[in-house]
Amino acid sequence: MDQQIKEYISLPLAINVFKHDRPLFKDFSMGNLYLSKIDHVIKQMENDFNQIKRKYYNRVRKLDNAYIIDGRKFTFTADQLREMTSEVALRYMTGDKATEFEIKNITPYTESPDIN
Repeated sequence: MDQQIKEYISLPLAINVFKHDRPLFKDFSMGNLYLSKIDHVIKQMENDFNQIKRKYYNRVRKLDNAYIIDGRKFTFTADQLREMTSEVALRYMTGDKATEFEIKNITPYTESPDIN
């Protein structure tokens, strides 16, 4: 299966994971560092997903717990989806997709910051 198709499937999952985990950092002594990195990664993932979506939007369909990719049905277990999501998240946090980010002063903490 094409790596970009895997990203098309796993990027939205990774974005949701980071958005879900974001509130956990609010009480950390260096929370601004973590929140800045997470916000940067979310924005980067959303931009990349929007580019990939243009290419694969008509080629990939979600159907219950399976995906129809170019007319072929692929079923992923929860563990496989978790592994794919973990791999893509790692690439954006520390791997080949990791980029420098600016540490923002996020005060007071907000559940859903403006990531524009």
